[in-house]
This record gives sequence, C-alpha cells and structure tokens, in this order.
Amino acid sequence: MRRNVLIVVMLVVLGINLRPIMATIGPLTDYLLHQWQLSYGWISLLNGVPIIMMGLGALTSYRLLRLADLRRLISFALLILGISTLCRLIDHSPATMIASAVMAGLGIALAQAFLPIVIKRQWPGHTASFMGIYVSAIMAGAAISAAGAPILLEHAGAALALGSWGWLAAPALLMFLRLVPVIPPQGAVADTSSLTPGRFWRLAVFFGLGTSGFTCMLAWLPPHFLDLGYPPTQAGLALALLSATEVVSGLVLSQLAARSADRRPWVILALLLAIAGMLCLNAGPNAAWLGVVLAGVGVGALFPLSLIICMDHLEDAQAAGIVTARVQGVGYLIAGILPMLAGVMRDTMHHFGLVWIGLAAVFAVAIWLAVGFDPKHYARYRVHWQGMKNECQG
Repeated sequence: MRRNVLIVVMLVVLGINLRPIMATIGPLTDYLLHQWQLSYGWISLLNGVPIIMMGLGALTSYRLLRLADLRRLISFALLILGISTLCRLIDHSPATMIASAVMAGLGIALAQAFLPIVIKRQWPGHTASFMGIYVSAIMAGAAISAAGAPILLEHAGAALALGSWGWLAAPALLMFLRLVPVIPPQGAVADTSSLTPGRFWRLAVFFGLGTSGFTCMLAWLPPHFLDLGYPPTQAGLALALLSATEVVSGLVLSQLAARSADRRPWVILALLLAIAGMLCLNAGPNAAWLGVVLAGVGVGALFPLSLIICMDHLEDAQAAGIVTARVQGVGYLIAGILPMLAGVMRDTMHHFGLVWIGLAAVFAVAIWLAVGFDPKHYARYRVHWQGMKNECQG
C-alpha cells in the first residue's frame, strides 16, 4: 500500500514536468509581443514547435528500445526537458526560446511514449487508474505554471517566470530512479500484435483532433481573455482554472470509465461538454468563464480517455505502448499545426472567435470517430506481426 502511494506521487511529479514550458507562454503573450515586436503567428511557434517535436519524437521513439532500456530512456527524457527549460533562465531571446522548445518537445515526446509502457507492464492491474492520475498531473503542471508565470514575471522577472520550472525535473528523476527498476527490453519475444491501418488512423486522427482543443486553449486562452479586456493576471488565472478543471475531470471521469470496458459514453459526454465550452468562449466576457469550466471538463477527460482507449486495443504492454506512441506521434503533428494556424487567424481576424467555432466543429467530427470504438470488436482490428519486437531486438 505504501509503495502504491509512492508510485502515485512519482507519476504526479513526472506529469507535472510535461507542460510548464508551453503553459507559461500564453499568460506572458503580451510581454513577449512587446519585447520581441513580433506577431501572434511567431508567438504560436513556442507552443506549436514543441508539440510537433512531440509528434516526431513519438513516431520514432520505439526504435530507441533496441538501444537502451525504458528506465534509461525516460531518465534521458527528463534530463533533456529540465536542461532545455533551465536555458530560459540564462536567455529568453526568440532564438533561445525556440531552440529550447525544440529540445523540450523531444524530451516530452520520449517521456510520453515510454511511460505508458512502464505503467502497463509494471502495474497491469492499475493501468487505467494510473494513466488517469499521470495524465491529470500533466494538466496540473499546466495549471500551476499558468497561474504562477504572471506572478513570477511581476515579482521576480521574465527569466524565472519562463525558466525556473526546469528544476521540477530533479525530484521527478530521483523518484523515478528510486521506484522503477531496470526494465530489460523484450526483444527476444517472438511475436506480438499491432493494429490494422484503418484502425490505427482512426485512433490517430481522433487523438489529434481531441488534443488540438487542449493545445489551442493552452496557447490562446489567455490572449483571448486579454482581448476580452481582462488584465494579464486574470488571463493567467483563466488558463489555471481551465487546467485545474481538466485535472479534476481527468481524474474523476477516467476512474469512472475504468469501471467499464466500453469507454464511449464518457468520451462522447466529454466531447459534448467541450463543444458547449467552445460556444460559450465565443459568447462574450461573462459567458467565457463558463466556457472555461465546460471546456476544461470536456478536454480534461478526453485526453486520458484517448490514451486509455488506445491502450485497450492491445493486450501486450510493449505492443500497446508502441502503437500508442505512434498514435500520439500522428496526433501531436495534427495538434501542433492547429495552434499555429490559430495564431495566423488571430493576426488576420484580430479576434479568436473563428478559432473556437472551428474547434467546436473539430469536436463534432471526433464524436463520429468515437462511436466506432466498441471494445467488443477490438479483436478484429488486431494483426499478428512478428517484426515489431524483432526490430527492437536489432
């Protein structure tokens, strides 16, 4: 029991590390626009680039399994993430910020690709609940950093507001090394399972569309509140409220969904709430706060449920983890493009109204995709593939 508590704490600390480098940008957009004299399109790179790197890293990460064990790979990911974030303490010029975003995106990609494998392999009886806790901690990290960045900017300066979050990687790395043993690669296993191309792409597009709501709001919710006339502190609090709501929703709905093999009712509920939230964000200053809460509940549940549904498709831990990494890879490429497109739209339209309407339409398409995730039919989408683990073996 005590060890399970420590494992939960470790997953929370790990998850908290994975979003501050992006979540601090939105509340500080006005400061960066003034300092750099650049457009929203340029600022969007600070959120879009790490997400695209998360996608590219996830797509190629499984090849690293033949070079090192999971413990070393995740430790390396935490080091990259921590160091790249701390670089912003020294310099936060555009070039350094974008370079650190690239490196941090790679670290996040590796951590997010390999942690689900560790969770499913080490604690198979708690996969759904531990995944829910871990993903909710990711959103908690976004909430803490979004609320703290404007305060740090005001009282301690831009360097600490942007770069001090890198120190969070140290306790995460120490706890991970203490609690997770060396996990030898399973390259000697003769065969495993994968998914048919049609099912893979359905999962990947679904994950990408759902995650696009999270990434767009992470990037542009504070600037939207600035456009509505709120001060920077309130704009940062709006993102913190969104992230806090996502944490609660992700924990509660993922635990409720864990009680049933069919996750679709919870996914569709989450998407409907997200659509309602987008419409409220577009309805004026007063309704925007309700939109934050509704969108937070919907998007917060959608993120962990998307990963859980993907892991559900395959029984073998390494096969499920590799397929989930690939799904995230394609999905993050989709989700990384949309915030940058939204930044260009803001430069053109001078408001975010069309962005929220577009996301509501995106979530409507995701509902159609989610209807097809019936667990009774998962077996028909599995294919016996001998090459994956042999490739990991080298």
